[in-house]
Amino acid sequence: MSSSGKMYQDFFVSLDNNLKNDMSLSKIMYSDIHNENLNDYNVIVSVGYRAATSIAKQETNSQIVYSLIPDNETVAREITCKENNCYKIYINQPVNRYVKLFKILFPQGKKLVFAETTGNSKIKQQVKTAAKKNKITYKGIVLNDTQNISRIFINELNDNDVLLALPDSDIYNANNAKSIILSTYHTNVPIISYSKSFVRAGALIGLYSSIDNISEMTANIIDSILTNEVVKQKEYYPDDFSIEVNSAVARSLNINIDKESFIKRKLK
Repeated sequence: MSSSGKMYQDFFVSLDNNLKNDMSLSKIMYSDIHNENLNDYNVIVSVGYRAATSIAKQETNSQIVYSLIPDNETVAREITCKENNCYKIYINQPVNRYVKLFKILFPQGKKLVFAETTGNSKIKQQVKTAAKKNKITYKGIVLNDTQNISRIFINELNDNDVLLALPDSDIYNANNAKSIILSTYHTNVPIISYSKSFVRAGALIGLYSSIDNISEMTANIIDSILTNEVVKQKEYYPDDFSIEVNSAVARSLNINIDKESFIKRKLK
């Protein structure tokens, strides 16, 4: 566990409920992992980024499932999964799903904007590729200075743009979120975001998976491992997801938007 906070405790309870096999679960904080003989366990599940990086530094022959981690450059570099006993379950939605959501909401005349940094080059390429495949105009905004993001957005965005905000703590964090939302309001730019809280703060729409969605997928992988099924895929995004719309933002930007349930059916 990366933390004893509510999100991680909820994940643990949900994982326990979702596991089909009868087994005993041991809960260990990431800071105590050096006290454990990891080969004593059939499967090790890291929950969150800090737990994942702690496990990745250890030597073990046990099967490892890295869950609740972001799909970004840092994770790709620090958790390589070179061995056959390693699997990753991301907290993100697949980029293709976000691009498809953009196409549903804005079928004509808008540019998909993504803020590019040195730390998100992997996701940037995925967004560019998906945009090209779906015949969507892509616009990258290069952020060399993450201290003045809102000012850069005001200068670079216009009312023909839609900002795709994906998890990136260098850009979308507690210090920047409010100013970013205000700068997009200033330029009449809607935000497609990755979380419910972002929508409630002022993004137009959010596409995300719940803790239960991610723990259910994690449980399915563990069950497959313990029943000796061949688990060929190494990386996973949650199968199920939710849509949240900020109706007040839609009205203020004069955007007609369908109900969440209708959009979700189109995405599936």
